[in-house]
Amino acid sequence: MGNFLELIGLKRFSFACHSKAFHGEHFRNLTSCVSSPTICANVGAPTLLLLALSIFAFPARAQQDSSPILADRAFVQALEKKDKSAAAQLLDADLIWIDATGRRLTRAVVLEKLPAVANADVEAPPRTYGETAVVRANRGRMNVLRVWVKRAAGWRALLYQEVLQVEKSEPPAGKTSVECVNPCKTIPFQPQTANEKEAIASWQGVMRAMAESDADAYAPLIADEFTATDTFHDRPYNKADRLAQINKQKTTGTRAAPQELLAAEMFDFGETVMMVAHEQRPGAKSYFNTRMWVKRDARWQMLFSFNTQID
Repeated sequence: MGNFLELIGLKRFSFACHSKAFHGEHFRNLTSCVSSPTICANVGAPTLLLLALSIFAFPARAQQDSSPILADRAFVQALEKKDKSAAAQLLDADLIWIDATGRRLTRAVVLEKLPAVANADVEAPPRTYGETAVVRANRGRMNVLRVWVKRAAGWRALLYQEVLQVEKSEPPAGKTSVECVNPCKTIPFQPQTANEKEAIASWQGVMRAMAESDADAYAPLIADEFTATDTFHDRPYNKADRLAQINKQKTTGTRAAPQELLAAEMFDFGETVMMVAHEQRPGAKSYFNTRMWVKRDARWQMLFSFNTQID
């Protein structure tokens, strides 16, 4: 036991240290908390071992709760190791899990049988927006999106979604005379908060701009770091790609066929708003599309569109 205590730096330890550890005080130099070896002997080896493990575990957990990148790493490790207890600490109560086939799972179902994490070994530093953080772990045709939200207890995973892109993009839509009603003018969903209503209005502006091939109307509603990832293209599109696509449609006289909104769920985080929508493309399978907006310069800009076809 003496050699073990020397190894972890706890050969001389006191009840005062024990008290500090369980009250959440982080102390950098354990060796500064010293008492007589007699007290340590009276405590006993099993108790000291448990105490040592709890002391080292507490700071790690505290850092995990305060840092989205550490929380994300812990999340991936928990699922890889099939550690349900660790996973439960990191999954938000409102967790939405969407795999590459479009299968949507709740938190309870995920914890019942932990699914595999795609691209688990891809290092993906999060991008933080207020109380939310966005992680993209992409490799080849497999794209993975993880959205984290900062709750009172720390960072929690709200969304896990996969998109497996096709090897060759579908050809662009031809000429269409279909008027964009849903979602451009009306939708079968009622946003609840002021932020949600403004985000929906911004999205409808984007859809009208795409339907009417109006790049000038589209650009200010889209964040510079925007990406559009969907099942029927062979790579993610950025803002410049979308603007080029819209301008080409205008030149050739083609119009984007509108996809109708079937149902939606929204989350208002103050600086950001997220929507998970069930949408229907004309003559094609339906899909789940997750979008997030951030408020900048008094307007809501779309950060991403992440689209998984439901097989």
